[in-house]
Amino acid sequence: MVSSAIYTSSLCAWLSLAAASPVSAFGPGPSGGSAAAVRSAQDAPRGAAASRAQGKAVAANAPSEATPRDDGLPLADVIARVQRHYDGTQSYRASFEQAQLNATFGRTTRSSGEVTFKKPGRMRWDYTSPEKKTFVSNGDVLWLYEPEDKQAFKQDLKSSQLPAALAFLMGKGKLSDQFDVEFAPQLTYGRPGDYRLSLKPKQAQSSYKAIFFIVDPQSFHVRQTVLVDSQGNINDVTFKDMVRNPKLSDATFQWKAPAGVRVIDAGKARP
Repeated sequence: MVSSAIYTSSLCAWLSLAAASPVSAFGPGPSGGSAAAVRSAQDAPRGAAASRAQGKAVAANAPSEATPRDDGLPLADVIARVQRHYDGTQSYRASFEQAQLNATFGRTTRSSGEVTFKKPGRMRWDYTSPEKKTFVSNGDVLWLYEPEDKQAFKQDLKSSQLPAALAFLMGKGKLSDQFDVEFAPQLTYGRPGDYRLSLKPKQAQSSYKAIFFIVDPQSFHVRQTVLVDSQGNINDVTFKDMVRNPKLSDATFQWKAPAGVRVIDAGKARP
């Protein structure tokens, strides 16, 4: 069972990543090498001395915005091609594998399922493992349904600030307007030849500190996203079997609570 406080926090983080990624939503990061690399690059260690050392390390490893890859494609061109790809993406379907690394306890939680997406702002995440749950939004209302607990959380997107965060997902925003983007060669996520991008929000966000995109070098779709939150937790989601612009019925993104399901309004919930 998810408490209202935990749900609200998770919802904000999930939507923040959805906003940044044209196709992805919040997912966690595997423990071990890649997660450690992300933490060392982005999360400030505790203590003044450690923080100073961290700052020097980040400054030393920070890539220049003009740094090209081996194939000579500069950062500006990569950003433009990613933007162009998603400007032309009206709908999307993929299976996903998600993991969440808890920085405090060092534990990783893994899950998987299928995601569907359709502009403007409609999305559905059906989790099938380890337990079933569904995130679904028609662009106005977001639902989280937990069938095993017979409960559903509801978030009104119209009366919140979340639509602004979803601008890029809805096709109304530009990646370079919302984020400072750099190459991130220190990451070990992805495949050889992938573009690894670091996205830092231009306006400070309480729900996350940094986002990373792993971009396919041929199609320029985002095959993997990694999110680092303010507590150092790492969320990672990888997409597989991707289908671009499939025909999706609007009914896919409508949801109504079945009889006997408890509905909790997240906008009115209290910790």
